[in-house]
Amino acid sequence: MNLAQQQLHIRLLKTCNIKWLGLRKDDLQILPQPAFIKLKPRDLQIARSLMSSKTLQETYRAELTAMVEKGHRVEIEALYFRGFNFLSQYIATKIVKSDYI
Repeated sequence: MNLAQQQLHIRLLKTCNIKWLGLRKDDLQILPQPAFIKLKPRDLQIARSLMSSKTLQETYRAELTAMVEKGHRVEIEALYFRGFNFLSQYIATKIVKSDYI
């Protein structure tokens, strides 16, 4: 492992308590088709790089795998389609129910 890789690895270890609060594969059925964004080559590269990490939690890997298999991503702002207040309610509910990974 070269110095740059070691530094990246150290930074990744420092961020091991990240919570995925946003949209997950089980949430996607509430969105219309126009909300889905085709993955760009750079998106795929990042996803595959993350998936190859030995330190990546299995729940994150499952989310990334689903995203790559479907070939699209969704921004959390797409929840505005459900109404102006829906996004804040969605986030609050996720936090209260500890529905994050």
